[in-house]
Amino acid sequence: MATLIHHLAIHELKKAADESGAQVFLSDACMPVDERAQALADKLHDTFVRKEDTLQGFLSPPEDALFPGYFQILVEQGMTEEAFLTFSKETMNALQLTLQGVLGAKGGYLAYLDYTEEVSNQRVLGIFLVRDTEGLVFRKEEGQDRFALGTVTYLNTEKLAMACRLLVGKFQAGEGRCVELIKHAKSQKAISEYFMQWIGLDRPESSRELTQSFLEMVEELPMPVDEETGETMEEGQFREKVLQFANSSPQKVINIDEFEQEFYKNENPAQQYLQDHQVELDKEFRFDKRTLNQFYNHKVSAEKIYLYFNDGHLKRGQITVEGDQITINSPELAEQLMQLLGD
Repeated sequence: MATLIHHLAIHELKKAADESGAQVFLSDACMPVDERAQALADKLHDTFVRKEDTLQGFLSPPEDALFPGYFQILVEQGMTEEAFLTFSKETMNALQLTLQGVLGAKGGYLAYLDYTEEVSNQRVLGIFLVRDTEGLVFRKEEGQDRFALGTVTYLNTEKLAMACRLLVGKFQAGEGRCVELIKHAKSQKAISEYFMQWIGLDRPESSRELTQSFLEMVEELPMPVDEETGETMEEGQFREKVLQFANSSPQKVINIDEFEQEFYKNENPAQQYLQDHQVELDKEFRFDKRTLNQFYNHKVSAEKIYLYFNDGHLKRGQITVEGDQITINSPELAEQLMQLLGD
């Protein structure tokens, strides 16, 4: 179980892509928290956190958008069931207004989920737009000793049309970016912007951009001391350990305080760098794994020759470059190539 459910409400947004009007069907009560609700909550949460590149930003001031004002009231009222249901209805009505006259946007079911994430123990308000999809099932034909194919309609929780999470603790403490929103492909950019406008997402940055800012900082920091040897780490070794440190996080987040404790103990060079260079990087943010891997692992190609390597290969001299000549020192690779040539 990945989530501890506090409240769950389902509403429907009725809108076809070729229609400019939108309607809403609002539930008058929250759903009971049973095994099926728990399975839905865990599935929605897991689908969201698996996303590599998300947008992370702030909530606009309440005077600039309806949604942030409703959310502030919800938090101030203690996130009771009554306040939660009212919040979900009011924001659904605001979404209906936002989508009036918008061609291309489609409706679906909006699952409002107030839960505690069990790994991080943080309170989260998630909103997930889920649509129906058709699938195939085997059915026994009556009076026949064989199976037939039938169709079944189910909720597609693997592909979320829109989803966002509001980190309640961050919002209350004013500790930076408290909104996470799934970033869609460029072809869906116009549609996504309407949902961003509805939520009131302010100063969004992608996980890729935040990760790049973090790595630019890492490149400027002094090399830490290796506890095992007492010697200053080599750059390649440091990069490898930074990669290992980030990938050890089950929530795909980098915490700056934990990073400093891991590599610099009681010193704070990262926070000093962020302050000196006025870099707006939260103390904790979701990273983009691909961008992080490229910090240590590399790939080059030319003339249909592909070379995959990391900083360690360069540092240990396994790959060297002189002029336009590349030398790879690897007995195992040499043996494999000799076998190919022999064949």
